[in-house]
Amino acid sequence: MNQLPLLWQTFAAINCRSVGIASPRCVPHTRPMTKQIFLVVALLISPFVGAQDQALSPQKQLFIQQAQLWVAEQEQVTQQQVAIAAMDRRLKIPDCANSFSFSFPYASSTGTLRAQCLPGKWQAFVGVTIYRQVKGFAFVRDMNAGDSPIEADLQPTVVARPVKDLIDDLQALQNHSLTSAVTVGEILNRRHLVKNATVFQLRRDILAEEVIQPADIIRLTRGLPMTSSSQRFPARLLDQAIAARDLQGGQLLSRSDLRIKHRVVTSTAALSHGQKLSAENTEIRDYYGKLPKDALLSMADISQMEAIRTIRVGQLLRASDLKPATLIKKGDSVKLTVGGGLLKITVTMVALDNGKRDQQINLLNPESGEEVRAIVTGAGQARGL
Repeated sequence: MNQLPLLWQTFAAINCRSVGIASPRCVPHTRPMTKQIFLVVALLISPFVGAQDQALSPQKQLFIQQAQLWVAEQEQVTQQQVAIAAMDRRLKIPDCANSFSFSFPYASSTGTLRAQCLPGKWQAFVGVTIYRQVKGFAFVRDMNAGDSPIEADLQPTVVARPVKDLIDDLQALQNHSLTSAVTVGEILNRRHLVKNATVFQLRRDILAEEVIQPADIIRLTRGLPMTSSSQRFPARLLDQAIAARDLQGGQLLSRSDLRIKHRVVTSTAALSHGQKLSAENTEIRDYYGKLPKDALLSMADISQMEAIRTIRVGQLLRASDLKPATLIKKGDSVKLTVGGGLLKITVTMVALDNGKRDQQINLLNPESGEEVRAIVTGAGQARGL
């Protein structure tokens, strides 16, 4: 009794009685506890009562089986593809001596089933769901997370019940690997697959500034979540790249491990402020490392440009180092072209202003003294407006 004090007190409260002439009808200290004790006991046993209410009675189990079988025969599906909505405990199923009689009450729908127990008058309407078979694929062997399944790892199968994100086309396997391990017979769906990324692993140790050769690289395929954004880069970045630091064999390369080769415009001579750039004092060279956003990559970028500061020999040239060169200076002779086609006329004029490409300047005709407005098109050249 010591192990069940609550029930013992309940028993005492219920069974209190007179034990003598002087005794009250019930022991006074137990009477106020009676209601509280009953409430606690009811809460303790309610889950067991609910579980019993939710358990299907033999009559309901038989009813569901007969309904599934009847619908399966009518719709030419398997019994496992039929779901009968008869779980509500308010639906009371009688003990029908004969088999239940079924029919679809609506000619245009199989979503409702009428059940009758004949010859009595009992009938009920219940919902029906028919799961149509769909094509899917099942694994034919166990596979590990990170493996890349191919067509030979799966076989066609028919799925009777709906499977979320079911894959019915093996094209989905391309460039994908498994997010988790799978077992034989498991149905392939979207949650199994993750997109692959290509990463690069070193075969050997490489010292800083050493060129990374194609033979030093192993190309690997990894699931996207198993790689970092810095490890995902195009293979072309490895073309004649050099190591930014000492690297160990077996490690996955990141962008920060590489100094990438670029072709840039560099100076071949010291340039002073205002000096014009040309093929004589610049050239295209290889450059390793982080490239400035305004680096010049083509000789066309220096055409008719001049330095705005002193530039050292071998220095990478940037747009911020240059400005358009003065192509015409005041007092220069300028060939002015007017008209077009067969009516093009060229006249020698004198510049009254300094001018850069596409700037407007004033020109003087030395013979007539007439001034005209023109646009600078090149060194000593302009065209009329």
